Amino acid sequence: MNYRRTGHAKYATLVSLALALTLTACTPSSPEPGGAPTERPAASAQEVLAEPVAEVDAPVDDAAPVAPIPAAEPAPLVIPEPVVVPVVAQPASEAPAPAPTETVEPAPAVTVPPTAPVVTVPAPEPVVTPITPLEPSTPHVSPNYPEIGTYTFPDGHISFEVPSGWGMQAEVPAVAPGDDYPYDDHFAIAHIFDENGHNVVDITSGGVGGVVAGPVNRTILDSQKLSSFDNRDGASYFAVFRDVYPFDTAETRYFVGIVPEMLVTEGPESTSAASFLIMGNGAATAQVNIDPYMTQEAAEAWMQSEQYSKLKGLLTSLRYAQ
Repeated sequence: MNYRRTGHAKYATLVSLALALTLTACTPSSPEPGGAPTERPAASAQEVLAEPVAEVDAPVDDAAPVAPIPAAEPAPLVIPEPVVVPVVAQPASEAPAPAPTETVEPAPAVTVPPTAPVVTVPAPEPVVTPITPLEPSTPHVSPNYPEIGTYTFPDGHISFEVPSGWGMQAEVPAVAPGDDYPYDDHFAIAHIFDENGHNVVDITSGGVGGVVAGPVNRTILDSQKLSSFDNRDGASYFAVFRDVYPFDTAETRYFVGIVPEMLVTEGPESTSAASFLIMGNGAATAQVNIDPYMTQEAAEAWMQSEQYSKLKGLLTSLRYAQ
C-alpha cells in the first residue's frame, strides 16, 4: 500500500526522535565485565537534528524495499558551565558639596519714641452769622424823616417804635393818573434800616388790593398777639412760619411778619402766609425782608440774634389810632 508522508508526520517523527535521544542519554550504559565503563561518543543534538530525513514525495511501489532509518546513538547530556558575568561596580556619585550658608545678621532694633498722649480738642462752636435781609431799591426820603423814637404815618392812624440805632425812610408814592381808589391820597410806605444800613422791614398804610393763598403744611416757630393793632377780622399777630408747599418737589419757605389771626394755624390744612390786614384807613402790611429759602439751621440761628429781637420789638409795637 502506498503512503505519502505529510509535513505533520515529518514533524512528529522528529519530535519522537528527539525524545528518544534524550531518554537514551539519561540511561546509564552497562559496564563491560572486568573493565571500566565504555563511554560512547556523544553527538550533539544539533548534529542529530541536522541529519537529513528521507522523505517520500512520490508514490512508492509496494515491491520496492524501504530503506530503514538508521537509529542515532544517544548523545550524552552536556550541561554547559555557568557563565560568570563580572559585575562592574559603578563608582558612587559624590554628593554635591553643600552651598556655603550666608550668615544673616539680625536687623538692628528700631527704637520707637514714646507716643505723646492724644489730646482731644473739642470742635469750635459754629459762628452764628445773622442773615442779611434783602437789599431794597433806593428809597425816597420823606420830609418827615424821624431821627429817633416813634414814627407815625402822615394820615396819623398807624405808628410804631424805631429801635435805637436804626433809621427809617418814609415814601409817599405819587397817585397814578386815572386811579380813583378812596385811599390813594394817604397811601405811604415806611422803609426801616438797621445800624448797618440794611432795609430789614417795610410797613405800608392806607393801601388797597388783595392776596391769593394756597394750601401749605405749616409749623409755627414764634408768634405774639399785638395789643393795639386789631384788624377788621380780629386780632393781629407777629408770626414766624415755616411752610412746606405741596408741589411736585416739596418746597419750604419761611415767613416773618404781621398776619391776621385766621392764618395762625399749624398742619397740612393751613393757608400760605401773607401780611395783609384790612384796617380802618385801608390795607396795612408789615413783613420782614428775609431769604424765604433759608435752611432750618440758619433760621434757628438767626432767631437767636440781636437783629431778630429788635425786629420783633418793632413789629409788636405797631398801633392803630382812629
